[in-house]
Amino acid sequence: MDVVTPHTDLLAYISEDIIAFQPVNTENDKTLETLSIDFKSGSVQLLPSEPQKGSPVPVVAILGICKLFKGFAVVVATAATVVATVLGAEIFEVTEVKVITPREFRLGRDNRKLIKLLADGFMPNGTGRTLYFSYFYDITLSAQRTSLVARDASPAMQTAAGRAELQYFWNAALLKPINAAGAHKFVVPAMLGFVQQLSGLKFHADKAAGGTTGGTTSASLVLIARRSVHRAGTRHWRRGADSEGRVANFVETEQLLQLEPKPGEEAPTISSYVQIRGSIPLLWTEMPNLKYKPTKQIAIDELQLPAFKKHANSLKDQYKEAMAINLINQHGGEGKLAKAFQDFSDRYACAGNTSFKYVPFDFHKECGTKSYHRLSILWDQISSDMSRYGYFLHTPKGVVSKQMGVVRTNCIDCLDRTNVVQGMLGRKALEATLTSLGLLAKDATLPSAYPEVEKDFKILWADHGDAIALQYAGTGALKSGFTRTGKRTYGGILDDGYKSIARYYLNNFADGRKQDAVDLVTGSYIPDHGSKSPFKRQYGPLFPLAAALVCFYYGISRIFHAFNSLVTSQSSEFDSRDLAVNGFAPILVGAILILTVMKIGKHLVNKPQLCPQLAATVLVAKKLK
Repeated sequence: MDVVTPHTDLLAYISEDIIAFQPVNTENDKTLETLSIDFKSGSVQLLPSEPQKGSPVPVVAILGICKLFKGFAVVVATAATVVATVLGAEIFEVTEVKVITPREFRLGRDNRKLIKLLADGFMPNGTGRTLYFSYFYDITLSAQRTSLVARDASPAMQTAAGRAELQYFWNAALLKPINAAGAHKFVVPAMLGFVQQLSGLKFHADKAAGGTTGGTTSASLVLIARRSVHRAGTRHWRRGADSEGRVANFVETEQLLQLEPKPGEEAPTISSYVQIRGSIPLLWTEMPNLKYKPTKQIAIDELQLPAFKKHANSLKDQYKEAMAINLINQHGGEGKLAKAFQDFSDRYACAGNTSFKYVPFDFHKECGTKSYHRLSILWDQISSDMSRYGYFLHTPKGVVSKQMGVVRTNCIDCLDRTNVVQGMLGRKALEATLTSLGLLAKDATLPSAYPEVEKDFKILWADHGDAIALQYAGTGALKSGFTRTGKRTYGGILDDGYKSIARYYLNNFADGRKQDAVDLVTGSYIPDHGSKSPFKRQYGPLFPLAAALVCFYYGISRIFHAFNSLVTSQSSEFDSRDLAVNGFAPILVGAILILTVMKIGKHLVNKPQLCPQLAATVLVAKKLK
């Protein structure tokens, strides 16, 4: 199959009307093409190479073309750093981004807001942090899917966009115009998630495991997390599933082990283990309302089954089998969600579907705050199924084994408890792989056989958990101290408290804007030229809360002053009316203000304005307290 390889370095020439991209011509090839994009109409043309005027801007990847209320903006990555190498192909993390549009399109208030959201959605220090791409490796595909695509000789598979898995192709919507123009060499799919590599690992062949005693194998371990573009967004504005069964915070994590080729081998041995996370696949919401734990709402049963079936069927299509580990509490609001998850899993199974298995495990009840060794109870429940699912293994001789099922882990946020369990599963998968390759004795463990690798492994998985949590909740993961060190400490518990407070603030007062940025970047919202502005003034709780604090301060100070005067004065007179009016009345007013703020809290949080309807998946609901 002839594959179209993208240009690796570009020069952007910017004028008031167009932006022209040309490949860096290192070989003085006059046949190189020019990509021209019109800022006013958004039209894209692939033209013969011709000299351009002005000073060019170096570009490492075109991230997309975004329609504005007036005109268009072009987003480019101007710098990137290598974070991993897979099968000889480098994977880059975007480190600098530029949003380019003429000055005339920056003058309108609504256009400026869109441009600001667009910048935040791609910026490495904003919502667009941990954005990755590769020129020569399909990072949206797992190694197993890549091996299948490699055998597909259809024309669509010749381009990077054609091969990419659309679910993880983060900027697919913004690259559509370039694809439609046939400028495939200018298209580089980007992925939001996490990529990190452990290099220089050393494993020793073990005779008991089938290896040759004394041999040493060099290897690297790469962790790749792919965030789905479907129902993408922030912690409280995207919960549960939509009517198509697509769930919030859906992330596929692939653990890749690469063994360096032995003498005489042309290709490395590569092993891949994939697991997923995703919100509970039911129609439920938990919208911000200033409460620490907002009210959960779940749709009536008649609306649930179609969405659940679509989700389970999609997992069957992608992974053949799925085992859903549900880590939420079995009581309270979480407990009612757990019961609903169990009920619909049973209904799905009773209809003759054997591809979806439900496994409940109350993490907080079983493990508490420090008893994480009790995860062995969960492992005993799932180990036989996980062993049956296997992993993908490709040696220089070809495909040796395929992964025939996937473990789907969730808690309420699919972050903190989920990270702990996924780290455990990743370790078990690595141990099984090393054993099959003759690099680990059958009954040995990674910590006992390779303590230095285990140390780096824990840090790798902790970094992975922090990155996924930062994208969805705004902070690193809770319980990351355990994932990072293997110990649950009081310092880690205090760190969790700080992160919880930070999440409360961000989820209530910042995530609306962040959600808008995600919706714009992923194409959930497409502006219409000249359409009515979606941006409305939003009111926060700052003024009434400040007024309440002033009332409390004034009232308490007056009460203190009155009693102090009574104690120090020889007079026995006590003006109760003055104390009531100037002391207790302001405190009462302050309390009423706070109660009013909490009652109307859902109107005072920072709300998304581009696609508010996507948060409200529950139209007919029963409340979960």
